[in-house]
Amino acid sequence: MLGKITHASLIAFLASHTVFANDDIIVTADRIKSTLEKSPSDIKVFEQDEIKKSSSMIELLSRESDLTLSQSGPMGGNISLFLRGTESYHVLVVIDGIVMNDPSNPTRQFDLGRLSLNNIERVEILKGSQGLLYGSNAIGGVVVITTKKGSENLSGSGFVDYGTFGTLNAGVNAQKKFNKTSVSFGADHLNTEGFSAANDSRNPNAEKDGEKRTTLNAGVSQEIAKGEFNLNYRYVNDKVDLDKGGGAGEDDPNDSQFTEQKFMKAGYTQNWSSGETTLNLTRSEHHRTLNVRSDSNHPTASSTTSKGEINGVAINHTQYFNDFFTQNYNFDYQHEEDQKKNSNENFSFFLYNRFEFGPAVVNAGARLDSNQSFGEHVTYKIALMHFFSAFNLKMAYSTGFRAPSLNQLHAPIYGNKNLTPEESQTAEIGVEVPVTENGKYTGTLFYTDIKDRLSYAPVTFINQNRGRARIIGVENVFNAKLMEGLNSNTSVTWLSARDMTAKKKLARRPNINVKTSVDFAPSNKELVSIEGDFTGKRNDVDNLGNTVHMPSFLIFNLRYEREFRANTSIYLKVKNLLDRDYEEVYGYGTGGRIASVGLRYVF
Repeated sequence: MLGKITHASLIAFLASHTVFANDDIIVTADRIKSTLEKSPSDIKVFEQDEIKKSSSMIELLSRESDLTLSQSGPMGGNISLFLRGTESYHVLVVIDGIVMNDPSNPTRQFDLGRLSLNNIERVEILKGSQGLLYGSNAIGGVVVITTKKGSENLSGSGFVDYGTFGTLNAGVNAQKKFNKTSVSFGADHLNTEGFSAANDSRNPNAEKDGEKRTTLNAGVSQEIAKGEFNLNYRYVNDKVDLDKGGGAGEDDPNDSQFTEQKFMKAGYTQNWSSGETTLNLTRSEHHRTLNVRSDSNHPTASSTTSKGEINGVAINHTQYFNDFFTQNYNFDYQHEEDQKKNSNENFSFFLYNRFEFGPAVVNAGARLDSNQSFGEHVTYKIALMHFFSAFNLKMAYSTGFRAPSLNQLHAPIYGNKNLTPEESQTAEIGVEVPVTENGKYTGTLFYTDIKDRLSYAPVTFINQNRGRARIIGVENVFNAKLMEGLNSNTSVTWLSARDMTAKKKLARRPNINVKTSVDFAPSNKELVSIEGDFTGKRNDVDNLGNTVHMPSFLIFNLRYEREFRANTSIYLKVKNLLDRDYEEVYGYGTGGRIASVGLRYVF
């Protein structure tokens, strides 16, 4: 949306940006393009103003009101992402049309901690069960990421920052359009000594667990008559030091994990007089090696490798019949395979419609999946938005599913070829209400029911469909422009997430989460951002499988940026400003106060 932008103009934009600017934000995650203002689905869009304030995808996503993140120790530690209280593996991640979820992972989830923000144009979070639009793994929602494309003039940026734990983060990206050819490139590298994953207050002699990660990405597009051909490539190389687990006695001096990921797409889009057709060929490769070296904890060294790949073909057509009726058709084929040649195939077709009747917008459709392992499955969705004079009303009902992973089906001893998919239903109702001339309240009540949950059986540990979860939540968000150059955002999310089979709370979901941020621009060349994050009480599980109660905590973060010469700025960031001692995951450290200083150049 912002295009090529200097730091001064970015800060001026933030200072003048109103909370009612949804009419010019285009959303694509809902398959049929529309403005955010007229989307009946619950979608959060992060554009360049938010992305430029964040150092990582995790930092960016943590600002969303009904999304909770828990990290097991320092950078590189496992990330748990709970969108509206659902599991991490209930969130599908898509970048430039490529499914990033790992088929070799026991639950087929993708670790967003290994995804950098360099060369990212926008991030959309589509909430609720989205089986209709995205198939398996979208019970909680979908994170849709779009990388930058070339523009007429050469544009891009470079950055370098250094901070606590010897953390060095640097990157560069550039975009350019040559006649009808657009090119884009990005590269970044992270190197940190880190801190002990196992909480060092429980392990006084714990060693540091660091991470080294390099990311390369590139894109090329070529306009051809009324169409466009495009290629995308993304490569991630990551090495992270590990501990055995969290808590006392879990420190390990030399365990490590190596991860290599490749994501590729070749696509073509043809524009017609009243529609467009897109063909995408995609491939993703995941390779992980866990190295356990000989020491006092492990007398015998070992190395475990897992590999997975997904190959896909998707044909999507959008037909614009008139200003009031749009239809979207999609055919999709996916083949996934692991290192043991276990594989699965899935064919799907969906039909999705958008109707606009005066003050009302309705999106509705259905999908059929035909899966090699479990047969046919139908999902559907209907979403309504109505504009009243005093407020806007949104309602939606949708279904979703999660197919068993290759590991859950075929793993030695624990696999079960008779598993069936988890199934979900989501219902939600929300309102958008102008509170003042420059303020808006958004409230959403949501309900998700998940049955046939996949989990290990007691004693045998064989995978089974044996659980049910019920999640109820209320999200409240208030945005306001308090004065010229001063904006605020506050959210309060109440959540009840329960395992109905075990009759207990789902782990790591706080009963209440409060997030607030204030952006203040003293001038058009500087910006001060202060954030507060209160995480309420929640349950977790210790190393013996016992339920433990985690206390609430409150942390504050600070960011200051100033442009000191044309297109060049310096920034300071402090996480956990008051140096609070807390744990996100039982037994794992959080690092205390973490500060960094950086330099950014935009061209």
